[in-house]
Amino acid sequence: MDYLKYLLPSAVLTLTGFGVLAGGLWVWTGLALFAVMAIPDMLMDFDFSSRRMGALGALFMLFVQVIPLTFLWVAYWIFTSRHPEPLEIIGAITSMAIITAAVGLPIGHEMFHRSEPVSRILGAVFTNLFLFNYIELEHNKSHHVETSSALDVDTPHRGESVYHFIPRLFVYVHTNGFAQEARRMKGYGKSVWFSTKSRVFWQWVGAVALLGVFYLADGWRSVSIVLVTALLGGTIVTIFSYVQHYGLHRVPGSPIEKRHALNHTRPISRVLTFEIVTHSQHHTDPTVPYWKLTAYQDVLLVGSAIGYFFLSLVPPLWHRAMRKHLARWDNEFASPAEKELAKKANIDAGWAA
Repeated sequence: MDYLKYLLPSAVLTLTGFGVLAGGLWVWTGLALFAVMAIPDMLMDFDFSSRRMGALGALFMLFVQVIPLTFLWVAYWIFTSRHPEPLEIIGAITSMAIITAAVGLPIGHEMFHRSEPVSRILGAVFTNLFLFNYIELEHNKSHHVETSSALDVDTPHRGESVYHFIPRLFVYVHTNGFAQEARRMKGYGKSVWFSTKSRVFWQWVGAVALLGVFYLADGWRSVSIVLVTALLGGTIVTIFSYVQHYGLHRVPGSPIEKRHALNHTRPISRVLTFEIVTHSQHHTDPTVPYWKLTAYQDVLLVGSAIGYFFLSLVPPLWHRAMRKHLARWDNEFASPAEKELAKKANIDAGWAA
């Protein structure tokens, strides 16, 4: 039965693709599905169950997602080739960005955390849909090393709105990823731009390939649609990072423990994101595959990842909800040194009583 749960991402990707193909108001299908799924996810209790899955079956459920995700983007190509109306374009961009970010990118995330070349290549292809296939560099080499500390740009400050956080992280992902690869290639004595061993080189190859394919659909009009989709999709990715890391603290260089991540282990959130929201163990051991991650009960549990995504878009409501969660983290989970960091952060945020 656990295998069948992971048909949900396939269904969402496929239905969104059919909506895009149908045109008209149907192009909003992706956004509608995402919003509708938030309702039962918010109403259901946390899911602490372990996945009863073997490695072969679990990998099949992961890799089979390539089919509906490919269908979704082929449908998008056909859609752009029809010279759609402006309102249709807005709806399609919104649905494509949010479903690729919320459903497609978690699949890529799981793949680029694996070690075999096929998984890593597919993970890069998926992230290339948002034109930053070297996000893996910042994610693995910065975020997973510095998570929840002052050195982690992926961890939002207390009191910081999502609208301030988005450009800060978006720019950093690109600049830091590039800088890391430039240092690596310098060590080999090779060009970061032109060496086939450089991720930056393959980033540009991927970008040119994606935009070139869409140029064949409807020229520069379809290219501009994909560029806007990528920009919005990358923005949505930063919002999910905001939701999953907001306001926590860790002394730089200290061990990463399960308290250093927020967990949104509601049933739909878990399945839709291939267990990214089962977040604590993913940070204590990033090599654990999605079907083996433990949904801890003795960590800070926040509500539905989908629901909190929408909540983050209204900063006053977001801060009101998260202050309660973070107060509990400060009292029940933080180490003495982290309590001091949290106390200062509360003062800086204007939260001190």
